Amino acid sequence: MHKINIKVTNRNKATLTTLFITFFGFSTILFPLILINIIPESGVGHYIFDNVNYAFISVPIIIYFMITGVYYYRIKIDPYVIDITSYRTISGIFKKKDFIDISHNMLKDYSFFDRPFSFNKTLMLKIETGSGKRISKRFELTLISEREVESISSVLDRIIVKNN
Repeated sequence: MHKINIKVTNRNKATLTTLFITFFGFSTILFPLILINIIPESGVGHYIFDNVNYAFISVPIIIYFMITGVYYYRIKIDPYVIDITSYRTISGIFKKKDFIDISHNMLKDYSFFDRPFSFNKTLMLKIETGSGKRISKRFELTLISEREVESISSVLDRIIVKNN
């Protein structure tokens, strides 16, 4: 049996996506609103006022990302422990992070779900505690590749086979 050891994260992807969305919001909504109020009679002010439709188009895009969220995740599975952390990139600073740190023998099942109209996938772990209580824990994973899903699945499958 192969040694179980995997580390997967989306730190760079989540950071770049969040920076892009923030830049997009500032450049299409906030910055033009400031310029219209500061220099309304200039050529730049007239141009922005004539093309205000771009701001109206970008508002639903910003709202979409606010609702679905961009999640930072870190999955680390070693020969003894499964450690998974997932939280929103911006609002995750202020909220409790969603994480789990369990031994292999607690994992009973797992599944990946595609979210419709989203860049997020959900990893659901079914866990049995020492007292026999079954818990389902969900983690949002933003921009996870199919290759990463396959490698995580193969490791989790080996753990489940080893437990049974």
